[in-house]
Amino acid sequence: MLEMRYPAVIRQDPKGKDFVVTFPDLDGAITGASTLDEAIDEASDCLASWLAFAIKNHEAVPEPSEPKDSQYTISVPLWIGPKVALYRAVTEQGISNSELARRLGVTETVIRRMLDPDRATKSMKLEAALRSVGRHLYLVSAA
Repeated sequence: MLEMRYPAVIRQDPKGKDFVVTFPDLDGAITGASTLDEAIDEASDCLASWLAFAIKNHEAVPEPSEPKDSQYTISVPLWIGPKVALYRAVTEQGISNSELARRLGVTETVIRRMLDPDRATKSMKLEAALRSVGRHLYLVSAA
């Protein structure tokens, strides 16, 4: 099962009051804010932006590593999580957009739109696409 939470390091800047957030698994993903709560919110946005950029540029999306004791875990936002799961599945399995389109009985253009982070996609379509590559999407509420 693909865990959709990435470890993050949140440190207070020693020269000021601001908090800086980095993601050990995601090169160049960095953000910050003036309070810890704001930094966590910004971390979620940063994570989503990094993942969207990787998908748009056909780059690898690494699997999250196990968080260390001092690290926070930031969940992938729901609006992009299913797209990340589908992108990773087709990339790992070497499935082309044309092959995925054939499996779903749609055009390749539909698949390109489905994988485009800037386009909204109905959850039913994403679930069907995930099933066609042998994956299932489960939502788990964390306490």
